[in-house]
Formats: sequence, structure tokens, C-alpha cells
Amino acid sequence: MTPIPVGERLDATQARRLAAGCEAIGTTHLRHAALGTGATAITTRNLPADASVRPPTLLWTPDHQAALLFPSPGHALLAGSTPFMAAAVPEGIDAARARFTRYARKQAARHPELLAVAATYAPAHHAWSDAVEVPPNTATAHHLHLLQEFTNGTLPAPAFAHAWWQTRRTAQSNGERVRGPLEELFTHVFLLLEDYELDPELAEPTDLTATELQAAVTEVYRDSVKAREAG
Repeated sequence: MTPIPVGERLDATQARRLAAGCEAIGTTHLRHAALGTGATAITTRNLPADASVRPPTLLWTPDHQAALLFPSPGHALLAGSTPFMAAAVPEGIDAARARFTRYARKQAARHPELLAVAATYAPAHHAWSDAVEVPPNTATAHHLHLLQEFTNGTLPAPAFAHAWWQTRRTAQSNGERVRGPLEELFTHVFLLLEDYELDPELAEPTDLTATELQAAVTEVYRDSVKAREAG
């Protein structure tokens, strides 16, 4: 579950989240109930949910895999199964919670209750900016280990690329986040891997070769290490 920013009514941003999540679980419509009206009427809404949805209201999938509670202007709570949330919150639960915390602080004068919501749904992981901050047995720590092996020449390029993407999915699933210099390093590696084709038969002339990939990643990694030691 994560809180998400909402104004006076649902807008296109929340509609897109709901539509993406529902598509991932094969749902084409939502159940809808306006709350706090005595006898609650349950209706059906097609996707995407339109902007006429106002608080307090509850939207949920017929199979109960996901729900959105819109209690009052300012925020909603989005919850669901793993496939639903992976599509509806592609940035990751922790990233969405961290973003909501920043939003809550900016809106504190207008919606002071948002600070309590943000505190209740705080990120589970700290956003690491330096390799020394990263706890062992995390996907982020494994990313750093892969970089060491690859730049030392003990891990072939195809194995490195495959392991990097797999570990990236695990990090996102775990809600792990990086920022600052570590985010810059991982972003550089990500962009380099985007230009490398694992299958040689599918490689294009402009793609990086295994040798070029190793040289480029090594340069980026060593520059990062030097910057950290100098700082």
C-alpha cells in the first residue's frame, strides 16, 4: 500500500495508475461506492476512472485484488496484489512513499493531516547515496559486487548484463532506492547496458561490443570510486 497525491477529485494521473494496474491483472472495470452517505450504493465504473470521482469514495476490483480509498481531498491510499502494484506504481512502493512525503511537507499548511499519513506509510528502505551505506544481502549490494567482478575482468559481459537486469528487478521489487553519486553511477551503467545486445545475432552495428561495454563501465565505475575517495 502507498499513499498518492490527489486533488479535489481523481485526475488523469490516478486514472492511468488504476488502468495500468487493472490491465496487469486482467480487470476491465471497477466497483465504486460513495462513503458516508448512509445506505452505500455500489456501482460499476469502466476504466479509466473519470474525474467525477470525489471523496469520500472507495474503488476496488471485482476480484478484490486491488483498491483505492479516496477519503478526503489531498490524498488517496492505493493497495493491491504484487502484479497490480508493480504496474500501477512502476517507480516502486518506497519511491512512491518518499515522493508522497515530499508532497505532504509542501502541502502541510493546506492539508496538515498529510504529514500523519506520510509518517504511517514511510519508505521501508533508506535511499543510499554511497556504497559504504549499502547493507549486505541487498540487491543494491549485489549490484556493487557485479560491478567489481565485471571491471576486474572476472565476469563476462553477457553474464554481467543478465545479472544486472535481474538484480535491478529484485531491487525494484524490494523497494530499494539509491540517490546522489550512487544513483548517477547506476544510471550510467543502465544507459550503457541499453546500448549492449546480449544476443550477438541481434546486435546492430551501433551497439556496444562486450569489450567496449567493459571499458566504458570500468571507466564510469573507477571515476565514481575516485570521486568518493576524493570527497
